[in-house]
Amino acid sequence: MREVHRRILASLAIVATIAVVGLTANQYSSTEWLVSREAVLRAYVHAYPLRAWLVGFWIYSCLSLIPGTSGKSIIFGWLFGFWRAVLLVDFALTTAAMVSFTVSRFLFRAPIEARFGEHIIRFRKRIRTGTAFSMLMLRLLHTPFSFVNYGAGATNIVSTRTFWWTTQLGLLPGTMVFVFAGTRIPSLAIIAERGVAAIFDPLLFLVLILTAFLPILGRICVNAIQRRSA
Repeated sequence: MREVHRRILASLAIVATIAVVGLTANQYSSTEWLVSREAVLRAYVHAYPLRAWLVGFWIYSCLSLIPGTSGKSIIFGWLFGFWRAVLLVDFALTTAAMVSFTVSRFLFRAPIEARFGEHIIRFRKRIRTGTAFSMLMLRLLHTPFSFVNYGAGATNIVSTRTFWWTTQLGLLPGTMVFVFAGTRIPSLAIIAERGVAAIFDPLLFLVLILTAFLPILGRICVNAIQRRSA
């Protein structure tokens, strides 16, 4: 839950920042410049969709290697739209996870085990039986992204293939929710034109509230899979 709450707070901060910039765009030249830059950026994404997607993929992957950089999905949903952003975010997160996993397994296993000794021991016990299912559960329940990457890499229990597909699939539901929230935020130009009314989207705030229940929904999915397997 702590991980999801942190992501919610980051998302709210991003929404508030976009709203403030848009609302002050007609009063301060600095924010007018940001509005014009946003228009240029959106024009570039529209004119060169593949190039913009690849650049966004690279940026998102690099940022995902830095712990604590939450809220990115909101921005990319706001800029790229739902489906393109979902694909970008899910593949970028998986790429970053694979990089962290590989580095942990082959380069920094000893330092990671020394730094997170007790946590790594508990992690091993948790995933020792039903490795794939346990990894998928950790992703669905939004266990801290970086710790799962490095923890799985520091063990010989999780295979590369299992780590890859459980990450790709397990991160998808949360990604779709946060990206959708981003698509509900209007552009800076619309906020500047319409004022405060432009940012009062009931669906946007409903989605942000529902993100608090993502771990509960993840637990329901996990229990359903367990019953089906049994």
